[in-house]
Amino acid sequence: MPDAANNFLEGKVDRILVPVDFTPKSFLAIEHAVVAARIYNASICLMHVLESTVFIAGNVPGALETISAHCEGALESHAQSIRAENVPCSVLLRQGDLDRQIDEVVVEQDIGILVLATKAGTAYGGFQFASTAERILRKSSIPVLTVTDCHPVRKWSGNGRFQILYATDLSPRSMHALVNARAVQQRLPVDLTIAHVVPKHAFQEQIEIASRQLQALAEGTSGKVAILQGAVGPSIFKAALSMGADLIAVGVRKHSILREVLLGHTLLEILAGAPCPVLTIRV
Repeated sequence: MPDAANNFLEGKVDRILVPVDFTPKSFLAIEHAVVAARIYNASICLMHVLESTVFIAGNVPGALETISAHCEGALESHAQSIRAENVPCSVLLRQGDLDRQIDEVVVEQDIGILVLATKAGTAYGGFQFASTAERILRKSSIPVLTVTDCHPVRKWSGNGRFQILYATDLSPRSMHALVNARAVQQRLPVDLTIAHVVPKHAFQEQIEIASRQLQALAEGTSGKVAILQGAVGPSIFKAALSMGADLIAVGVRKHSILREVLLGHTLLEILAGAPCPVLTIRV
């Protein structure tokens, strides 16, 4: 397991990275990054990447400098708003491909969480993510908090209980991600629900075995357990909607190319239908 993921699972996060493209969905990501920063007592880095299409404008004398200055000013304005909430914040302007720049900054600044704003749609299979966002999700070695802009996102206000739905496939490695639930419970009043999805027509014996495994997982977390039946993605986001979840957490394992594709489609289903942010943890 990557060091960043290990640190996150132990509740050790010092830096949160938020790529910003100055759209409303970016502002949603910033809001959730501020909440995460308070939970972990971490700082935020706002980053904007001038991608290859901007370089075309660089052929016009002074154009690239003007665009860069405008972006730096906009980043600093958002950073000042974050600092006004007593959260340390720095800004970073880079040039190149977004996913490559994210990879480099994660290493250079020892980033613990990536907060990624992305847009879900209604195309193939009921969802569609930009290829760049999908690449980032698939290969990120650190936890990624994803916020979509086509579903209502309920920002936790700090009042009452923080509702977390943790979805597990019951594999030994994915179970390690529950360590983070315990770390969060030390910082927030958390109601944790640990869920596993079985096929719609699963035998009763399968359900009972899964239920016993979930009960064992819940020990030490004060969590509830839930056996869900049906397709994985829809079952998880329907359960999250029903319980009023503030966060869905899922453990993501890297497999062969074929298994990664299958896993990716399930994950994208969850992200597209989620009524709240989704935290993916590479385990």
